[in-house]
Amino acid sequence: MVKTGGFANFATGEKKTGAVLLPTHFTTAAQATKAGKQFGNLVRTYAAKSSKVMDENNQALMDVTDAEQAQSASDSFGYSSRFSATGDEHPLFDSDTLNITDEQMDKLEDTLNLAQANGNILHEMAFSMRGDWLVENGLYDPETKQLDQDKLKRAEQHIVKDLFEKGGPQPLGEGPDDVVWFGAVHQDTDHLNMHIWYAKVSPETRPSMLHKNGGPKGVIDFKAKHQAESKFRYELESEATKMQRANVYEAVGNYRGQIKQDSLTKLDQAHKYTPDLQKIYDILPQDLRGRWKVGNTDTLVTNDKS
Repeated sequence: MVKTGGFANFATGEKKTGAVLLPTHFTTAAQATKAGKQFGNLVRTYAAKSSKVMDENNQALMDVTDAEQAQSASDSFGYSSRFSATGDEHPLFDSDTLNITDEQMDKLEDTLNLAQANGNILHEMAFSMRGDWLVENGLYDPETKQLDQDKLKRAEQHIVKDLFEKGGPQPLGEGPDDVVWFGAVHQDTDHLNMHIWYAKVSPETRPSMLHKNGGPKGVIDFKAKHQAESKFRYELESEATKMQRANVYEAVGNYRGQIKQDSLTKLDQAHKYTPDLQKIYDILPQDLRGRWKVGNTDTLVTNDKS
C-alpha cells in the first residue's frame, strides 16, 4: 500500500477489482518480550492520550500493509501501528464500543500485557479494501472524502466471534471474558485498511490448543477465515450489489439446469451445450475470476477440443 499523505484519499479508477484481503500474522509472547515490547504498546501507539503517544513507538513497529509483505513479516510486531494513520481522538473500537475511551484504553492495555505475561500469542489481521469497492457500496464519497467508519467498525464487530470460536481446534477463549481484542481504521494509504488484534488472556493448558513443545498454537483455520471475510464483505455490500449477485446466481442456475437435461456423455459427444457454458463464463463476475473458473486459459469453453 502507498501512503497518500492525507486522510480518506483512497485511489479510485483502478484496473484491479479485488475487494477485500485478509492477511494474518502472529506474534508470540516470547518474540515480543525478546524485542523489548509489550502487546499493550499497540494501544499506546494508537491512543490519542498525548502522554502515551511517542515517536519512537511509531517508528519501532514495522508497517506492513501489503498482503505478500505480511506473510514474510515474522519478525514484525503488528502490521501498521501509526497514530498518524487514524487521526481520530478515540480511534480504537472493540465489541462494546465504536470509540474506546481513555479509561477503557488503560484497561485494554493492561489486559493485553496480561495475555503476554501468560505466554499467549497475539493474532493480527487486516481487511484491505479498494477505493472503487468502497464507492460502489456507498461506504466512501471521493468528492467529500467522507468514510462511513461506523458501518465498517460494526461489520468487524460482527465477525470476530466466529474467528475466536472457529479459528482453532477449540474456541480461543475458555469463557466470554477470556479473549481480549481491539480494532482500528487506517485512512492514510491508497487502500483502506482495518486492523484487528486479539489474544487469549488466561494461560493455555488445553492439549488441542498447544504445540508439541507446549507453546500455544497460532493458527487460523482457512475455512473460518474465508467465512469471516465473506460475512464481512456481505454485510458491507449495498443492496444493489446484492441484487446483482442474486441475478447472476439465478441466471447461472437456469443455464446449469439446461445442461443437466442430458447426460455428461452426450455433452461430451455433441458439444451442444457449449453456448450455455459460454453464457455462464461470460456472466460470472470478473473480480471473482480464479475462484470459480476451472483451468487457466480461456479455451475452457471456447475450444471444441477442451
